[in-house]
Amino acid sequence: MGQMIERMVSPEVLNTAWRAVHNDRSRWTSDLTMEDMARDLPLHVGRIVDELVTGRYRPQPVRCFDVPKADGKKRRICAPMVRDKFIQRAILTVLEPLGEAVFHSRSYGYRPLCTVDMAVAMAREFVRMGDRWLGDADIAECFDTIAHEPVLEFLTGLCYDDELVLLVARFLQSVPPPMQGERGVGLSQGSVLSPFLCNLYLHDMDMDFEEAGIRFVRYADDFIVFGHERSEAHYALDVAGSSLQRLGLRLHPEKTQLVESSRAVRFLGKALPTPTATLLWS
Repeated sequence: MGQMIERMVSPEVLNTAWRAVHNDRSRWTSDLTMEDMARDLPLHVGRIVDELVTGRYRPQPVRCFDVPKADGKKRRICAPMVRDKFIQRAILTVLEPLGEAVFHSRSYGYRPLCTVDMAVAMAREFVRMGDRWLGDADIAECFDTIAHEPVLEFLTGLCYDDELVLLVARFLQSVPPPMQGERGVGLSQGSVLSPFLCNLYLHDMDMDFEEAGIRFVRYADDFIVFGHERSEAHYALDVAGSSLQRLGLRLHPEKTQLVESSRAVRFLGKALPTPTATLLWS
C-alpha cells in the first residue's frame, strides 16, 4: 500500500470526506440509498477501505446530463455516485496540501482560502500599477480537452505514489469522453477532482509566465496577462498560446482579446478599472 493511500484511509481523512458528502441527496450506489448507507456507516466505509488497501476499488458508472450555457451551447455534466464522491474527496484531501506547496500565488481558482474577489483585486492592482494593456484570455473547451496521460504524469511528479495515480486514472476512465470518438481526453465537470487536476495541468503555463517575467492572474481556466505597453501584453499572449499548444490546448480565437483596461472589460464577472494618467512630475 502506497503512502498516499495509507493517508487516505486514515480516520481523519475519511471523516473529512464524509462531512463533505453526508448531506448529498444522490444515491450512495446504484442499489443503496444514503439513508440505508448511513445506518451501517462503519460497515460500508470498512468495505471501501479494504478495497482501497487491496487495490480492488472500482468506480461505478457516472450519470451524465447536459445543461444549457449562456451562448446557447450545452455543457455535459457527469455526476458520480456519492460513494465515488466520498473517495474523490479523500483523494483531494491528501493531494491538496501537495498542490498548495507548488501552485503559483496568482492562481486563485478552487484553492483553499482563495476567492474570486482576491483574483479580481490582484488584476485591479496590476492595472493601478500601470499595466493598462490586457490579454483577456479564454482557453477553448479547457476541461473537455485536457489529456489524461500528461495530467497523470504531472500527478506522479507531485505525489510519487503509483497506486494513487492508478486510482485517479480509473476515475478518469469511468467517464465517457466529452469529444466524440476521443478516449483518454477530458476532465469531467462534476468530478470533485477535476478543478484540482486542471490547476495541476495549467501550473505548467503559470511557470512559463513566471520564467518570462509575465504578470498574470488565473482563476482555473480563466486568466488575464498584463503589460504596460500593447506589445508587452501581445508577447504575453504569444507565450500563453505556445504554452497551451504544448499542453494540447488552445486559446479561443473569438474570446481572446488584446484590450486596454476599462470598466467595459470584465474579469470573472467584475469590472476592471480605467487606468489613470501617469504624472510626469509632482
